Amino acid sequence: MKLKRSKNKMIERFLQGFLIIILVILTIFMMNDVNKIQGNARVINYAGIIRGATQREIKLEISGNKNDSLIRYLDNIFDGLMDGGGKYQLTKLNDQKYQKKLVELNKSWISLKEEIQKVREDGYENTNIIEMSENYFYLADETVSAAEEYSQYCASQLDMIEKGLIVTCTLIICIIIRESISAVVLMKKNKELNKLAYIDLHTGLPNRSRVEELLIEYHQFEKPTAMIIFDLNDLKEVNDTLGHIAGDEFIALLNDVSEDEVKSIIKKVQDEANRYNEFSKQIYIEFAYGYALSINYQETNLKVLLNQADKNMYECKTRMKQAKQNLKK
Repeated sequence: MKLKRSKNKMIERFLQGFLIIILVILTIFMMNDVNKIQGNARVINYAGIIRGATQREIKLEISGNKNDSLIRYLDNIFDGLMDGGGKYQLTKLNDQKYQKKLVELNKSWISLKEEIQKVREDGYENTNIIEMSENYFYLADETVSAAEEYSQYCASQLDMIEKGLIVTCTLIICIIIRESISAVVLMKKNKELNKLAYIDLHTGLPNRSRVEELLIEYHQFEKPTAMIIFDLNDLKEVNDTLGHIAGDEFIALLNDVSEDEVKSIIKKVQDEANRYNEFSKQIYIEFAYGYALSINYQETNLKVLLNQADKNMYECKTRMKQAKQNLKK
């Protein structure tokens, strides 16, 4: 069972690592697609500009108004669209259909510029400038449409990546939640085990293991400290076989108390036992006790107090036995 849990844990860790790698890859793809879409938007915008600006240039030339600066402006846009970068830092779209249309449009623009020169020399009536500009306009329109289609394709890819990110993030969150729940369950089990390890199930009090730890950890002797040991009588079989430490023995640790206060506490316990014995017909409670105070020793620790209290408890038990024997006589 333990091997199976370990194997499942290893599979979960592997799956979590794999999903994180997928998440990183998808994030990189998403950032790349976002940059593409931003670049595509600029390309579509400038492709639309050359469509409209060229028609304006033709109208100017027909009316006899030369505009070489507008021609240079269009040349700069074409350079950026064809090769990427350029004066306007345009993106070169990686789409065959768009590139094919752009090459055709660029050739048409070169031919159109040559026809513009003829217009300037011979007049537009003696050229094909009108027909060529119409063909150029339709070709420019197809180029813009191809750029828009590619941009839409990139947007669809981005949408798929976003969905993949959502699924991946959801799976990672599920694994984290599962691990968190497992950690809480494990913590609860450890708490229960700790309780079993340090709490006596019959009384709910700290057991022998906890008392032994307390003997090592306790160092609060600035004020008078008292140790009282109570031992139930008539548990002969347990006590004689395993010793008083293994029997029903109770220890009380009191801080900042006087000897009179210790005696008062013992008397209250005796009174409670007597009151119980008056009404109980099944079990008769009788106990021996012994105590020790830190103020009676120059150097002390809990072990010293425990040993002395245990010694005094034995003496109390002996006196009680002698008293019973005297009564029988």
